[in-house]
Amino acid sequence: MTGVGANRASGPPKSLTLRREGRRCSHRKERAMKRAQKWWTPMLLGAALMAVLVGVAAAVPPEKPSAQNPPRQVVLCAADFYPTRDIVEYWNDGYTLDTMKDNTQYRFLAPVNFVAPYWVTVDKVELFAYDNNTNARIVMDLYRSKPAGGAETLMASIDTGHAFADPINDPRTWQTTTISPNVVNPANDVYIYLLMTDDTALSLYGVRIWYHVGK
Repeated sequence: MTGVGANRASGPPKSLTLRREGRRCSHRKERAMKRAQKWWTPMLLGAALMAVLVGVAAAVPPEKPSAQNPPRQVVLCAADFYPTRDIVEYWNDGYTLDTMKDNTQYRFLAPVNFVAPYWVTVDKVELFAYDNNTNARIVMDLYRSKPAGGAETLMASIDTGHAFADPINDPRTWQTTTISPNVVNPANDVYIYLLMTDDTALSLYGVRIWYHVGK
């Protein structure tokens, strides 16, 4: 047989066959890539989610003091305190704070700045003072305020009382762990309100506040 019939009997040209095989091969690769994508995409998304969760867990501080979240402290010395009014006779050399008038009630303030970017929990407050006056006292109040809400709350208080000085331990230490509320968040501010009632044998050295990061 000759002509067109002979060409049909002998099959398609070799170039056409190669093109068809090339397309089949391309389709097979494309299907394989789609199957691999369907299999790998959930795994990649899961790995990314795990990385985010691990990062968040590492960024949030633990709730209680531990080896990874040790107790911290902020110390305020006499130099950190200033009078609430201008007409006050007092002496502050940075080392001690004393009033200069008998039978008076002088009040002082000191801001408290916690070195922490998160919530903090106050664990203990210590007052260092000299008190050898049985008719006078030093009273320290720790306040938490919320400027945005126009409110404040008493957190803790220490009163030296009408005490005799310790001839060995000067300064003496008064402390309290009765602190409520004891959590401070970034929207709060904290300050100390201090009252001194006489100038004789009564001196403030400073205050130390123990805390840990977290709530």
